[in-house]
Amino acid sequence: MNSSALLKKRFAWLPRLSLLLVAIAVTAGITHTRTLAREVNSCGLRLGQEEAQVGQALSGHLDILSWNMQKASNAGWAEDLASMASDVHLAFLQEASVQADIPDKLAERDIYQAFTQGYSTESLHTGVMTLSSHSPSLSCNFSSMEPWLGTPKTATVTEHPLLDSDERLLAINLHAVNFTFGIEDLEKQLRPLAGLLARHNGPAILAGDFNTWSEDRQALVDRVLARHGLAAVEFQDDQRTTFFGRPLDHIYVRGLSVEHTEVIPVESSDHNALRARLVIE
Repeated sequence: MNSSALLKKRFAWLPRLSLLLVAIAVTAGITHTRTLAREVNSCGLRLGQEEAQVGQALSGHLDILSWNMQKASNAGWAEDLASMASDVHLAFLQEASVQADIPDKLAERDIYQAFTQGYSTESLHTGVMTLSSHSPSLSCNFSSMEPWLGTPKTATVTEHPLLDSDERLLAINLHAVNFTFGIEDLEKQLRPLAGLLARHNGPAILAGDFNTWSEDRQALVDRVLARHGLAAVEFQDDQRTTFFGRPLDHIYVRGLSVEHTEVIPVESSDHNALRARLVIE
């Protein structure tokens, strides 16, 4: 047997392995899609139905913060967080570390935490964390996989009672998938969130790190959210972190007017922070 035939025989199993890996990937994708659909439906059915705790309704104006913390891995992050979030009603944090005990850095206040785990190792668990000054009546978690890296990107959904109103505020904290060809994977991640926005009657906030580093990605986000009545909050002195010249972080709102916005430059993360004062219409 010549060397060519010998190599062909020795590696004859490679095509079968490739087909097996493809089949496993497809099956996993179908399973995740079905699981996600059940989770979205369950969360949607609970919108506006969960009993609110007495004295935990939001009213009037809302001060909010949105910040990718870069895993709380840099010096000064705790001081920056305490300074920026000491008086906010909602803090939308991405790449938040469980090990950092983030709510403890705001120990002078009662803080409620909703967390969805994303990237994790044996010693580090990070994800999307929403901190609130009032107890949410509902919390849901969603995850999507980075196609290249195989790590989760996540969203945390909370619902908050409003004083003297039958409506509630829907707050969505998103860390969007990043390393993708095209916009299909980002569209898949936005789809369940859009479904919740369609089912929710009332004001809504969607804030976070959208990874909108291309015109197509930005256009997709704007288009999907506009269908459900959400508009982007504008920043006059726009010092938001950019990639390829495009801002990555955004706040979108519905049923809320914007009274004030600012971008806060920091050295404790690779993302500057966003603050806004919103008024419930």
